[in-house]
Amino acid sequence: MKKMFFLLMLVVFCVSFCTGVFAGGVAPFITASILKYEPSPAEQGRTIDVWVKLHNEGTQANNVAIKFLPEYPFSLPDGARNRFDIGVIPETEDAVVKFSVFVDPNAPNGDRDITFLYKFDTANDWIKFTAPITLQTKTAGLIIKNYLIDPREVVPGQKCKLKLTVENSAKIAMKNVDVVLVLPEQFSVVEGSSKKRIGLINAGEKKDVEFILASDSSTKVGVFTIPVTLNYQDITNTDYSETSDISLIVNAEPEIDLLVDSVEFKSKTSPGVVSLKIVNKGVVDVKFVTVNLINSPENYETLSVSSKKYVGNLDSDDFETVDFRIKPVVKFPKLYVELEFKDPYNKDFKRSFVLPLKIFTAKELGKSGYPVGLFVVLALIVAGGIWFFRRK
Repeated sequence: MKKMFFLLMLVVFCVSFCTGVFAGGVAPFITASILKYEPSPAEQGRTIDVWVKLHNEGTQANNVAIKFLPEYPFSLPDGARNRFDIGVIPETEDAVVKFSVFVDPNAPNGDRDITFLYKFDTANDWIKFTAPITLQTKTAGLIIKNYLIDPREVVPGQKCKLKLTVENSAKIAMKNVDVVLVLPEQFSVVEGSSKKRIGLINAGEKKDVEFILASDSSTKVGVFTIPVTLNYQDITNTDYSETSDISLIVNAEPEIDLLVDSVEFKSKTSPGVVSLKIVNKGVVDVKFVTVNLINSPENYETLSVSSKKYVGNLDSDDFETVDFRIKPVVKFPKLYVELEFKDPYNKDFKRSFVLPLKIFTAKELGKSGYPVGLFVVLALIVAGGIWFFRRK
């Protein structure tokens, strides 16, 4: 009898023990994991979507909630949800929630932990969950945003200031930025060197560098290409090198002069020919030169078939002449002339001139109506005759 009682008590104890054990094993038990995130890898300065899965390995869980804990380099963008109250997760079931998270623009490349907190009815406090998110910038992103040359057109032999604006269009900071000019032989840096350094450019930031350049006095007019190389590192010490081109225009204001070269008139008011000389005194060639003699009835009458003469191209330090036939109506007429031309970049120019015309007659020049040579011959004949008769 005692043995039977002892066996019965042992069975009751075992059943009670097993019931307690199994009851503990089937309580709610929630685990969390990152299902996925997009884009992957995440890029600095952008918003990513993170899907978090909550899995119930025990019995039904009630009052399930999860929230995002902002920690560098992750933060909550405006308008995004920070917490989800899921409620019930049945036994062995899952719940998936999506968070939108912003990545700091200056965060370094590599794996960075993101943190969430979750809880359910039988948990005494929030449970912390962390998982790695891979950060990787897609492009280096330093560019020459713009540049300014002052003066805009460089005169041969003169200085100019070149200002370059470097922009970091990437999502991470860049450091040890060397801006290097590769100058044509006609140009040189007159203050400092052809390399300038910028210590740090944060994401989205712009910084300026300036160079003082000088062109050789023999530099030809034209457009010159100047390569600009950017050598730099990101915050993980990865090296980058980018080269882009800028253009520098060499030009000068045309210096064209017009003057009276010669005149041929028998009298001050008789018809005659005026020869005009067009002189290019500047350093730039000009083209499509046209000379237009403006009609001025109070000074002269134009007798040429056309009052316009086409010259064409006129090189630096060169000249051309054109002739006009006119009839002066006053003793001291003034010629009204217009020059039209283009510079090497097809910019139009028009210059006006008023040229006093001085007409001298033969008498005013000390000339008679007989040729001087005739008097010389006659004088020689007379002198020869006198010498001959004296010898006789």
